[in-house]
Amino acid sequence: MNKILEKIKKDNLKARKEKDKELSSVLTTLIGEIEIVGKNNGNRETNEVEALKVLEKFKKNAEQTYKLMSESGSSSEELNKYKKEIDIYQSYLPKQMSEEELTNLIKDIIDHDSNINMGKIMSFLKNQYAGMYDGKQASSIAKKLLS
Repeated sequence: MNKILEKIKKDNLKARKEKDKELSSVLTTLIGEIEIVGKNNGNRETNEVEALKVLEKFKKNAEQTYKLMSESGSSSEELNKYKKEIDIYQSYLPKQMSEEELTNLIKDIIDHDSNINMGKIMSFLKNQYAGMYDGKQASSIAKKLLS
């Protein structure tokens, strides 16, 4: 079973038992969105990479909403709600690599393949380190190191 989805379900059950309606509501929505990805792609279980993408999408949307609301002068209560939501999503995402870690990893990839190109680097990162790096940053670093 998908480890991320399994943990979210376990935490959702705990939140419901503790009557934490806010957390339970966020997790229930998240579970539904993660599960629907696999069901829509061949009626199968959603894999880890797909679950990470859903989590990242939810986090990004909550961050954008938080930013817009803070710029429009929304109440601190509303802002705290979205901040908490962002923290929930972040807690299920893997730790992000620093720029230095990502640079060193890309250098290693380049050093081990004399026939390397941008596509191969990005494909390797996606397959081996999904959700653990910033794609734009990785692309920028790879371009710089390949030139």
